[in-house]
Amino acid sequence: MSSKRDIIEIVPPPFVEKKNLTECITSNTHLCSHCHGNGFFWQNEMNMAEKKTCPVCNGSGKLHATITIKWKPVKQ
Repeated sequence: MSSKRDIIEIVPPPFVEKKNLTECITSNTHLCSHCHGNGFFWQNEMNMAEKKTCPVCNGSGKLHATITIKWKPVKQ
């Protein structure tokens, strides 16, 4: 089966200064692995099926990642 992968190339910003040493990157949307993108799951309590909102994605069925990069000088 084919799969798509996103690759982050880590390179310092062209004009790095003390005030811009942090970068933030947000990934594309991914299906929630807890509810498999449904936004809910069925919970069986006392022989009654009950629809529960997914606690991981809060019912959206989707997640995205936020990656923070902090640039620091190398100690010598």
